[in-house]
Amino acid sequence: MELNIIHVDMDAFYASIEQRDNFKLKGRAVIIGGKSKRGVVSTASYEARKYGVHSAMPIIKARQLCPHGVYLRPNHQKYKEVSQQIREIFYQYTDLVEPLALDEAYLDVSANDKNSIKIAKEIKRKIKSKLKLTASVGVSYNKFLAKLASDFNKPNGFKIISPFKAKDIIFPLDVSYLWGVGPKTEDKLKEMGFYKIKDIAKGDRNFLIRLLGKKGYQVYNLAHAVDNRKVSPPSLPKSIGKEITFKRDTKDKIVLRGYLRDLSKKVSDRAIKNNVKGKTVVLKLKYEDFEELSRSKSINHYIYEEEDIYDLGYQLLNKLDLSKKLRLIGITLSNLVKNNVEQLKLL
Repeated sequence: MELNIIHVDMDAFYASIEQRDNFKLKGRAVIIGGKSKRGVVSTASYEARKYGVHSAMPIIKARQLCPHGVYLRPNHQKYKEVSQQIREIFYQYTDLVEPLALDEAYLDVSANDKNSIKIAKEIKRKIKSKLKLTASVGVSYNKFLAKLASDFNKPNGFKIISPFKAKDIIFPLDVSYLWGVGPKTEDKLKEMGFYKIKDIAKGDRNFLIRLLGKKGYQVYNLAHAVDNRKVSPPSLPKSIGKEITFKRDTKDKIVLRGYLRDLSKKVSDRAIKNNVKGKTVVLKLKYEDFEELSRSKSINHYIYEEEDIYDLGYQLLNKLDLSKKLRLIGITLSNLVKNNVEQLKLL
């Protein structure tokens, strides 16, 4: 088995960019996610993580843990530009690049004549020298192990997991390290006595399938360091969505319609930019107590224009009896296909 899969994970990406661009922020606890008490942490620098701050944490909680931190609103356009610069480095070595987010990606370098470990080290050096940022890099023979390897020794880590060492490395790990094992699946496994990956590897595959369905087969294979997923470059996005967290909770449908129209325009703009159209609209709501709710509506034809997206979103919203206030609303266009209709331009 060749070590042809590389996983690159940027270290505290958004926060590191801000620290790079502002020397006053170097060495300080930087939290990206806005100054509003109602926001959530997008990225925290490693200095902030020492105080227990992490992504997806409410900003108000982060301020309690790290009151002296520097809180910044995210600059998404800048982060996208840097992400693109990083991907241009990847494409110097392979066309098989599968981005997972702005800050991480898989690479399959099997078609490159260079040694994969040398390639991984070169990528890491180029990111540092050209962009003044650090990345943690994992190299292995499949995606699961490459991503696992990149998580070792962060930040600025580098690890190789060979076929000869794979089981020795993964067997002592908690089952939560397995790809696809979230909190609910973790609880199920531990209720049945599967605490470590080695427990699953030594377990009965058929029992795991009965317990978890198809995921049981996946979990069993991963526990044996088997992962047959290919590195798949993106074609069409699966969905395009936008959401907003309000400054004040509300259940006023007139106010909500205003937000919905603005979000529909942004989704439409992105659909046009990506040259796609869809036939399913999903409305996402989050109540004041953080309970989430989503409703969807599919139609027989494809849409991408603001008015059509808004109309379906409003129909879904209008059917709901809002018994409590909302803190967030979002709208997504999914079931996407390429939009082959060329837009006429008035010269």
